[in-house]
Amino acid sequence: MIYYRSPNNNPFSFVQILFGLLIFFALLYIGFYIAKGVLIGLAFAAPILLVAASIMNFSTIKNFGKYLVQLTRMKPVMGIGLGLISLIAFPVTCLILFLRARSQWSNRRTNKEESVADGSEYIDYVEIEEESKNFDSVKNYR
Repeated sequence: MIYYRSPNNNPFSFVQILFGLLIFFALLYIGFYIAKGVLIGLAFAAPILLVAASIMNFSTIKNFGKYLVQLTRMKPVMGIGLGLISLIAFPVTCLILFLRARSQWSNRRTNKEESVADGSEYIDYVEIEEESKNFDSVKNYR
């Protein structure tokens, strides 16, 4: 721990505190301005992202809809709330669906020859011959 001893027992002056708050709010303003620009850009790109996601892997969008319906049946408040949030944050939802569809599409392309219809993979196996067990030679150590 660092102890700071000042002559008047006040480690910070009013000007230093005011300057620190000014820098803090300036950084917040810049951060919100950047976030606003990103969200406006996503708002224009959202329909394109949704169409691209449906072309790459339509089951991603279908499964998200099924998830919302199933959640609404099981927990109505949670399902309706998540549905409203996904509608309000439509650009972000489209971006998430696009990224998920893209990752599934790339995984499907790289593992195309190794996978089967249900998504599992074939594995190599070796058959091991069973040896006859001779229990007479085993001693009982009780």
